[in-house]
Amino acid sequence: MKKIIVIILWVILVSLDLNNTQNISVSSEGERVIQNDVLAKIIKSKVKSKHIFSEFCNKYSEIAVLCHLECGVPTSVQLAQAITESGGGKSELAKVANNLFGMKYYKEIFKGDYFTSSDNTKWRKYKSFEDSFIDHADFLNKYYNHAVGKDWKYWSDKCTGYGAGNYWKHIGMVIKEYKLWEYDELVNNYKR
Repeated sequence: MKKIIVIILWVILVSLDLNNTQNISVSSEGERVIQNDVLAKIIKSKVKSKHIFSEFCNKYSEIAVLCHLECGVPTSVQLAQAITESGGGKSELAKVANNLFGMKYYKEIFKGDYFTSSDNTKWRKYKSFEDSFIDHADFLNKYYNHAVGKDWKYWSDKCTGYGAGNYWKHIGMVIKEYKLWEYDELVNNYKR
């Protein structure tokens, strides 16, 4: 029965126009998760980036959208931070530890594995880039809960910490430069 519901949801969602802001009713938590998975795939297919980080954004936008739907952290914020922190997955830390966001390891708050860099800094180590996105979204959800559910401009203007100096202003510039806000608009159209 569950497979039939998934197939029906998939057909309905695929047939929806992204400009249509209809609500889709869901009767159970399991169906909501399935809906979010399907919605993330649809949004990923609708935004076709054309910039230096297009391949990275196209590949990882689905997990960023899912984190947006599940944790309230805008897709644009996560993609911009991954671009800023790891060059879109090109940094050494991303290559050896699948750590896209420069997340340090503290045994009190992270129960996973770690990587020790040459300067003896411990960094969180993940099995995949997708796991890095999920942990990062959970981190932001916990430590930036005042910004959860707000748009990317709020994050850029009102958040402090995390990086040095004008870190969040820089994240806002990356979002504007690569038009990452387009993902957020599509998510918001479906959430209405």
